[in-house]
Amino acid sequence: MQIIALVIVSASGLWLVGVSFMMALWPRYCLQLFEKMTSSLTASNRRLQLTEQGLRIVAGAALIVRSPLSKLSVAFEVAGWCIVISSLLILALPIRVHGSYGLWCSRWLNPLVLRVLSPIPAIVGAGIVYAAV
Repeated sequence: MQIIALVIVSASGLWLVGVSFMMALWPRYCLQLFEKMTSSLTASNRRLQLTEQGLRIVAGAALIVRSPLSKLSVAFEVAGWCIVISSLLILALPIRVHGSYGLWCSRWLNPLVLRVLSPIPAIVGAGIVYAAV
């Protein structure tokens, strides 16, 4: 179980690093993807909602399982529970609430904001991979 959790946690961390590079190099493309997801959620796309939240729940559960063997066990456990609980709450709400939050975020996101924020997922992702090993 620990090996599976390590693979999932590491993949999640590397995914964050990849997202960070996309934000820095192609911010307009990232905004287009975000707007596409938002419009799909606004149109009540249940499959997208379940896929997104399901992946978050799997990543959160992997953090919880991996926490005893990680370098930051308390942080992994707390973050894992926060991810799992927030995902379950999002699933309990109507899809349009999630979509409207995306619309609200898209109003203030622009390429410059994405470029400025791009180091954050890279630092978090690299930190997750480092602490998980």
